[in-house]
Amino acid sequence: MKTLNTVAAHVIETERLQLRAPNRGDLETYLRLAGDPRVALKTTGIPHPLREADANEWLARANYGTRRTFVIARKEDAGMIGAVHLETRPDRVSAEAGLWIGVPYWRRGYATEALRGILRDAFGERGLLYITTGIPTGNPAAERVLRKAGLKFESLVEGGFRREGIIQDRVNHGLFADEWEALHC
Repeated sequence: MKTLNTVAAHVIETERLQLRAPNRGDLETYLRLAGDPRVALKTTGIPHPLREADANEWLARANYGTRRTFVIARKEDAGMIGAVHLETRPDRVSAEAGLWIGVPYWRRGYATEALRGILRDAFGERGLLYITTGIPTGNPAAERVLRKAGLKFESLVEGGFRREGIIQDRVNHGLFADEWEALHC
């Protein structure tokens, strides 16, 4: 089994997208797109307001330890439209995924395509057995993306995370490698 710690310059290609490692040139776009409250407040991890120091920390942690972050870029213009990450758990056979897409790129299928790309890589190239993700309640668009990518509802955790001192519920979805294979054979 390959480990995520060996993929510093790993690039994932999909039909319309390229998932690549973030770099300093992405920080301005990251601040603009991820800093939009319509994006940040629908995630469990992007601070709001998003500051330059937060962006620098995001870049520093992007590919550190067990976390692999990929910029989502359109092939047609190579511009950053969002990001997706995969963090391997201590068992080294499962991981948690997360993603966001900038508002100008919503409702075009990019989130689903990027998530499918990271799942294909995680199950196929990395040999992971299970992927999970958690989102705040009240985000039906994210729920649709997760279902379209093949993830299944698993649980609702009351008080599952805290954002800016406010406890919120978390909706968990997951997918096993054999379920992925059954969907894509």
